Amino acid sequence: MNRRPFLHALATAAVPLSAGCSVPLSGTSESLDSSTVFESHRFDGTELVVRFRDGVDVQQAALVNEATGTAYEAVERPAETVRFPVVFPDRLETYVARSLHVTVETPDGEASLWIPERVHGFVRSVEALSDGRARFEIENQGEAPLLVRFVAMYDGVPNPTLDPQRDSSERDSLAFGPGVVGVGENSPLSPSRTDLVVPPGETDPFETTYAPFAFPDGAAAGDCGGDERTATIAVVHASGGSAAYTFDYRLEGDPVPVAGHTSKSTDGNTATVCRGRTDE
Repeated sequence: MNRRPFLHALATAAVPLSAGCSVPLSGTSESLDSSTVFESHRFDGTELVVRFRDGVDVQQAALVNEATGTAYEAVERPAETVRFPVVFPDRLETYVARSLHVTVETPDGEASLWIPERVHGFVRSVEALSDGRARFEIENQGEAPLLVRFVAMYDGVPNPTLDPQRDSSERDSLAFGPGVVGVGENSPLSPSRTDLVVPPGETDPFETTYAPFAFPDGAAAGDCGGDERTATIAVVHASGGSAAYTFDYRLEGDPVPVAGHTSKSTDGNTATVCRGRTDE
C-alpha cells in the first residue's frame, strides 16, 4: 500500500463537563514554572494521568482547552496524582487536541502544563472480504489514544463513502457512526465501544460495517476479473483531522448477490460481490 497521508482540520464541538468546581482560573495569580509543579504525565487507557512534584500544595487542578476557554473538568484538592477522562468512545468524543492543558492553583500561584501529544492513524493490510466488507489494521503512530471517528473508503471502490477531506459540508456533522468494528482481540466487549480506541504505538484490527467492495447495481462484465485497482482509505480522528492512504486490491471470482443489501438499479439488479469458489 502506498502511504499518502493528508492532514486537514476537522472541527469537533467541545462539550464542557464538571466535577467539583469547573470555573476557569482567573489568571490574576503569579505564574509559576510548570517544571516546579508537574512531575510527569501519561495516558492510561482513556484517561490522562498527571503527577505533581512532592510537596506541592495543589488546591485545584483543571483540564482545559485554552483555545476555546472550555474547562472540561476540575478537581479540588487532588492527591499527588490526578486522573482526567479524555476519551469517550460511546459518544465518539475526545478532549485530545492541540490546546489541551492541565492548569493548577497553588498558594504560590498558578501553573499550566501543555499536553502536546498527537494522534495519527496509519492504515495497513487492507483486504476485501467475501461479503463486500473490508478488513484492515490501524496503527496509532501518535503519543495519545486515538479515537476512530469514522473510516471512509472511496476513489476506486465500487461502493464508496464520502471523502472526508473533500466533502466538507458532510464531514462537519458526520452524524452517522464510525463505520467500523474491532475484530479478534479488539472485538468490543461492551456498549462503551472501547474497540474504537487505539493506544499509542499499538495496532488494532478492524472490519467495516458497510460493504465498500460490493456493487450496488450489480457487477458488470469484467468487474470480477482480478484486475488490479487502486482506492483510498481515510481515518477520521475524533480529535480533528484525517489521514488518507492509497491501496491496491483485486476482486476475483463470480458475481454473487449480497445478503441483506436492498440497493437496486433501474433494471432490477441487486447488489453483488465477487466471490471465489473457496469463499464461504
